[in-house]
Amino acid sequence: MRKEQTLTNWIDEYGQRLTRLAFSCVHDWAAAQDRVQDAFIKAYRSMEQLTNEERPFPWLAKIVINECKASARTSWREVLTFYFPERAGSDTSLDDGYLKKEYYQTLHDAVLHLPPHYSAPVVLHYFEELSIEDISKILGIRPGTVKSRLARGREQLKNRMKEAMQHERTGSQTC
Repeated sequence: MRKEQTLTNWIDEYGQRLTRLAFSCVHDWAAAQDRVQDAFIKAYRSMEQLTNEERPFPWLAKIVINECKASARTSWREVLTFYFPERAGSDTSLDDGYLKKEYYQTLHDAVLHLPPHYSAPVVLHYFEELSIEDISKILGIRPGTVKSRLARGREQLKNRMKEAMQHERTGSQTC
């Protein structure tokens, strides 16, 4: 397969996932898209480094993470609010659907407000469903570090969700 066709396939198959990953690092939708575009350019130029046994997503994700780290050292931008697409089914009532949507928006907002060293593993594990080993390779850290960051990230998410739900309940009682 030609390099151009391979790149096109990767963009179609992994573009959105990589953009969500980048967003978890840079917290800016436009910047995330830029980082993914830069990563695809780098991937195209070094495509021959990917072995036949290696899956492309972890390799591309590592490039995206490195692009995000590099851009964090060199630029700054205003943070935009963006929520990941919810993965909920559509077989719920309108009220249930609204509550579920609110919950997922709160959860995604909490993920985005985690420090990047926690949000990247959380996004890769829970949203992209990657293994600890794949995340370890992508982030260039030991599997044990991935596990501890996931545990600490979950703990911070639990606390943020409790606070958000308490705030929501007390806010709704004053109306």
